[in-house]
Amino acid sequence: MAEATRTSAKLELEFPDEKSASVIRDSIQPEELLPKSTRCKASVSVMKNVLCLEIDAEDTAAMRAAVNSFLRWVVVARDMNEIGSE
Repeated sequence: MAEATRTSAKLELEFPDEKSASVIRDSIQPEELLPKSTRCKASVSVMKNVLCLEIDAEDTAAMRAAVNSFLRWVVVARDMNEIGSE
């Protein structure tokens, strides 16, 4: 069997304005603060109107799971922010 290779990713998601990006960061940041998994860790930050998500994972399966989870949380937070601003 092939040996698992540590992997990392940086996702940059652009929002219409800095406030929207900050609201999304504030919404998903508690997920970053959960007890650290031994298989991956993540950090979330904002630079102007861009949400930056950095993930470091032990293997590609852990990376895929983390990316999928964080992207789902971002979509939910974005949708709720849009509903709240109507």
